[in-house]
Amino acid sequence: MPIILLHRLAEHDLPVAVNHGSDVDAVRVLSLAGHVKASIPKPVRTLDGYNQPPATVIAITSLGHSMIKRFPRR
Repeated sequence: MPIILLHRLAEHDLPVAVNHGSDVDAVRVLSLAGHVKASIPKPVRTLDGYNQPPATVIAITSLGHSMIKRFPRR
């Protein structure tokens, strides 16, 4: 879930590379929502389908920080 990933990202020094496919999708959602600034490469076509290169989260925006405060971890 993107908000959980946003909380995890806030615990680390940025930039952070995100490798797992579902986490890259969550970074894409957070970026589109304006919560993070990130570099997300396009998937690469392979013989078996697609391979998603790692995304790099560069910064958490002020909107992202307000979301962290508004939706704290349980």
